[in-house]
Amino acid sequence: MDAKILVVDDEPTVRNLLVRYLNGAGYECLAADSVNSAKKMLAEQEFDLLLIDLKMPGESGFELIHHAKELYPKIGRVVVTGIDSLDVAGKIMDLGVYGYVIKPITKSIVLITVQNALKHLQLDLDVQTHRKELEKDMTLRSGKLAAIMNNLTIGVLMCTPDMEIIEANRQMVQWFPRITEEQSPFCYDAFSCQQKKHNFDNCPLAITLQSGKSGEGIKRIKTAHGEMEFRIVTNAIFDNNGIVSAGIALYEDVTEKMSLERDLRQAQKLEAVGQLAAGIAHEINTPIQYIGDNINFLQTSFNDVVTVLDAYQYYWHQQVQDGCIAPEIDRKLSAIVQKADTEYLTEEMPRAIHQSLDGVRRVDKIVRAMKEFSHPGNNEKSTIDINKIIDNTITVCRNEWKYVAEMETSFAPDLPMISCFQGDLSQVFLNLIVNAAHAIESDAAARTDSKMGKISIITKKFDGGVSIQISDTGGGIPVTIQERIFDPFFTTKPVGKGTGQGLAIAYRTIVDKHQGTIFFASEVGQGTTFVIQLPESVNSSTNKG
Repeated sequence: MDAKILVVDDEPTVRNLLVRYLNGAGYECLAADSVNSAKKMLAEQEFDLLLIDLKMPGESGFELIHHAKELYPKIGRVVVTGIDSLDVAGKIMDLGVYGYVIKPITKSIVLITVQNALKHLQLDLDVQTHRKELEKDMTLRSGKLAAIMNNLTIGVLMCTPDMEIIEANRQMVQWFPRITEEQSPFCYDAFSCQQKKHNFDNCPLAITLQSGKSGEGIKRIKTAHGEMEFRIVTNAIFDNNGIVSAGIALYEDVTEKMSLERDLRQAQKLEAVGQLAAGIAHEINTPIQYIGDNINFLQTSFNDVVTVLDAYQYYWHQQVQDGCIAPEIDRKLSAIVQKADTEYLTEEMPRAIHQSLDGVRRVDKIVRAMKEFSHPGNNEKSTIDINKIIDNTITVCRNEWKYVAEMETSFAPDLPMISCFQGDLSQVFLNLIVNAAHAIESDAAARTDSKMGKISIITKKFDGGVSIQISDTGGGIPVTIQERIFDPFFTTKPVGKGTGQGLAIAYRTIVDKHQGTIFFASEVGQGTTFVIQLPESVNSSTNKG
């Protein structure tokens, strides 16, 4: 084995003997008589192995060993000593040397020790090289894994069985910043859970850590960006003994997906109700037409009957005056006429007929509005008259506002036709009008005031589209929640006053589906005004009626 060896010994006889043995075995061997001279030679030349005497004048061999280990870790070290005891041997090996030679030295012992030391050194160097390659590979793999983890759109969380957070990727930290706080190492602290340790009845990760089984669930959690819904998939990590050592959870943001599913379910319900309402409206329409036609007939016929009665009374009085009618017959007939109160009937019956016709016309209008409002339509945009859609919506939801507010409308007669999803837009107007009625009702209840409120709806034409303004005289929206009213899941409505999702649905419908804008102005104690702006359809025509 080729090697360059430095012998360090203050005794010339031992030093020369070692050099002769090693040179004779084919090694390149140099010698130093002190630690200082050895340090100089180490700084100037490269060596593979040091043979060091422990006891020398000045600095000892121990100091040279420490010096070589610190500055030249790739050089092997062999100790030459005259002390032969187990204690000394143990101390020598603790220094991190590859062997030792006991004086007096023999050639065979020296060469075997040197050969073993060089093999051991080479093995160590190979191991170190391999370790560095492994560390480099692990660092590269860890970097790739960290890059992948931190660029995932799903959150990744790893916890101990005690719910202590071990690892979390960037997405989780963005959602839950408290994960990085030193005082929040536990899952339930970082997530601000009301549940505490050992009380996780519906936490998928806690159940997985306790049972060792995979889990999945949907949970709504408060994040740095507001309440969000997550699909959580959990798996256990086992140690060599099959015991759960950790748990990993994947958090997928399904807020939008769940919202769309709720919208779809709501749309399906509305479609079913709409189909039922359209059928009922159709069934009501026929008898209402009969009633209207019959009342019109009665109105015309009654006028003819009144004409006949007037003629009868005129000629009867003439006959009485001419003495053609016996007084007794006149008295009996007059009593009958007086008892029937024909004068009252001829005055009130036309009014009753007029009111009945007005009621029939109102029912007919409601029925037609129901048929148009509730008709399921299709999934494509159509060109519509905004004024007509709003008027139909006002009619359909009249029962929601007629007891608490007066309705005022100002519809621009020259509005352009708008390309939109008619059913979705009708639902937006319905939500805003009903919200306005509820706001007025709540404000009146707070004031214990019986005064009627007012809902005003104004349509205007502007450059590029149509503007719809819906105002109420309710209590207004508190400043503290104005930034959140379009957020999904946010509601101030009590149970029984709707889903509380009307404004979130309205925002998505106007902004996302129609590329329009919706905004509001509100003053506490004065009321709120919502403004919707919709772009004009490409092939628009002007509504003249």
